[in-house]
Amino acid sequence: MVLADFYTIHNSQVREDGKYLMEIRIHPDHPIFNGHFPGRPVTPGVCMLQIIKNITEDLLQAKLRMRSAKNIRFYAIIDPSVHPILTLELAVQETETIQIKANCSFDDTLALKMELNFCRTYPVV
Repeated sequence: MVLADFYTIHNSQVREDGKYLMEIRIHPDHPIFNGHFPGRPVTPGVCMLQIIKNITEDLLQAKLRMRSAKNIRFYAIIDPSVHPILTLELAVQETETIQIKANCSFDDTLALKMELNFCRTYPVV
């Protein structure tokens, strides 16, 4: 797994409104940052998408496949050597598909916002 040892979850809670709130730590010494970018690490957006997918799979105890992504906005660079602790807020709604609205921030800075749509994957019989 490419994201092995990329991040750890430190705190996780479900708020009264049903949203998940968690604190994650990005590991600045991960090999991904050797190429993205040497001397100035920037957390790749695709890694943030994968983190959200992984966390949602853990929450739902299901394997997921992305169907669509929209309204993806990156507002701030996530430099793990400066801001390794991120706050991730997830609103997960399951109907025929699984819709996720995610916000990620550090300190008082909104770093990214996105809406993702997944479907459950089922084993082939």
